[in-house]
Amino acid sequence: MSAEPAGQEPRFDLEFGLFDWVDAHPGLTAGEVYDARLRILAEADQGGFAVYHLAEHHGTPLGLAPSPAVFVAAAARATERIRLAPTTFVVPLYDPLRLVEEIAMLDQLSHGRLDIGVGRGSSPYEAAMYGLTPPEAAQRFDLLVPSILEALETGRFRRPAGDGTTADEVDLHVTARQRPHPPLWYPTSNPASIPRLGEQGYNVLFGFGFVSPPLEVVREQRRIFAERFSESEARGRARCSLPGRAPRFGVMRHVLVAPTDEEALAVGRAAFADHHTNFTHLWRKHGSERFSEPLDFDRLVAEQKLFVGSPETVSAQVGEAVTCGEVNYLAGAFAWGSLDPDIALRSLRLFRDEVIPSVRREAVVGRTGRGTTSPS
Repeated sequence: MSAEPAGQEPRFDLEFGLFDWVDAHPGLTAGEVYDARLRILAEADQGGFAVYHLAEHHGTPLGLAPSPAVFVAAAARATERIRLAPTTFVVPLYDPLRLVEEIAMLDQLSHGRLDIGVGRGSSPYEAAMYGLTPPEAAQRFDLLVPSILEALETGRFRRPAGDGTTADEVDLHVTARQRPHPPLWYPTSNPASIPRLGEQGYNVLFGFGFVSPPLEVVREQRRIFAERFSESEARGRARCSLPGRAPRFGVMRHVLVAPTDEEALAVGRAAFADHHTNFTHLWRKHGSERFSEPLDFDRLVAEQKLFVGSPETVSAQVGEAVTCGEVNYLAGAFAWGSLDPDIALRSLRLFRDEVIPSVRREAVVGRTGRGTTSPS
C-alpha cells in the first residue's frame, strides 16, 4: 500500500455494506416491508456504506423480493450514492438473454452503481420449483455465466451451445454503463470454491451470519483467495476483477446496535426467532434436519456470529472479525424478522455514526503502533 500524504492518517482498506433478504415481518404486508427497507436504504445512502446486497429466494417467507431486479430498480431511484448488488442473481433460473438485458437496464437506471452477484442457488427446494436438480443448476451456471459476461463486455449476446436453441447473435440496444462490466460478487460458504473465485477475481462474501465458519477458517480462506488472485492477476487472467482494484473478501453478520447491551439483547431475541423461522421455512417444510438444532440467540452473540449490543460492544465485535478474519469487507444485515423498522433504522445510524468511526480509529492505531489489521 502506498504511503499517505504528510499530515493524513494511513488509509485503512475496509468497506462496509448492507445485506438484506427482505424477509417477512409478522403484521406487515409485503408493500409495507418494501417501504420500510427503502427507508433504511435511503439512510444508508447518506454515507458509511459502500454496497447494498439483496438476496434472491423463491417460495419462502425468507425472500419477499423474488425478483431482485425489480426491487433494485426501485432502490436505484431512491438512492444516489450507494452501490446496488443483487447478491445473487440465481443464474440457472434465468434465460441468459433476459438476464443480460435486465442487468444492462439496471446499470443505466442506477447511473453505473450496479454490482452483480451470481450464484448457482443455495436451496435444492427452490431449484426444484423451476424443475432443476442441484447438479443441473450447477451445470447451467457454468454454461451461462461466460455468455452473460461476454454479452456485457461486447454488447452482443451469443447463446451458448447446449442451451437448447441455435438463435442468431443478438445486438443489445441497451448496454451496461460500466466497462468491461459491473463488479462481480459471489457469496459462498464452501471453502472448495475459494481458489476458483480468487483466480477469477470475484468479490466474495464468505459465510452467512449465524451459519458462518469460525474466524480462523475465514482467515485461512482469505489468504488462499489473496494468493490465487495475485497469481491470476499477474498472468492477466482475473477476468472478474476491476482493473487496479483488489477484490473484496468479507463476511456477513446480522447487526443490532442499541444504546445498551441489555436493550439490544432483549429486542433482538424475539425478532431473530422470527427471522430464523423464515430462514428455515423450506428446510422444515421438506423434513430436512439441516437447521433442526434449537436456536440459541445468546450463544450466537457470545460466539460473535451475531453482532448485538451497545456501540462499544459491537465495535469490539466488528474489530475482532476484521482483525482475526483479515477481511477487507463486512456486510451487516440490519433488518430481519420482526425487528421494528424504527429500531432497525436507529441501529443502522448508531453503526454508521459510532461503530464505523471507532473501528477505523482502532485500525489506524493498529497500523501505526501495534501492527496491522489491514489485509494484504
